[in-house]
Amino acid sequence: MRIAPLLVTVLTAVTMLSCQNNSPQDETRLTTEATLLWTGEIAADGCGFEVVIDGKNYLPENEDAIPAKYKERDSTQVQLSYIPLKEPIDRRCGMIPQPRVMDAIRVVSVEEI
Repeated sequence: MRIAPLLVTVLTAVTMLSCQNNSPQDETRLTTEATLLWTGEIAADGCGFEVVIDGKNYLPENEDAIPAKYKERDSTQVQLSYIPLKEPIDRRCGMIPQPRVMDAIRVVSVEEI
């Protein structure tokens, strides 16, 4: 029966592909001082977190990585580890949702300074 060797080959290839690392090879983790801006809960007409690095504003793609204690103030100086992302984020928020396209980052860790 010729189907068995073909089936084994296909299953082996699928298994190998599923075990590959799906993260981009050029992810570079950076660490810097930054300012976290809390604009309010998106569900309550806020726009969540923004991160200011060297005078430029970014949107974090993973706001859940930022501890809730940073929601207690409008602005907090932090030591931030992050990965710059290639694609911007379009977050529509606020009382009148307008397109809000900004460069994006993935937050790795946050520590207050």
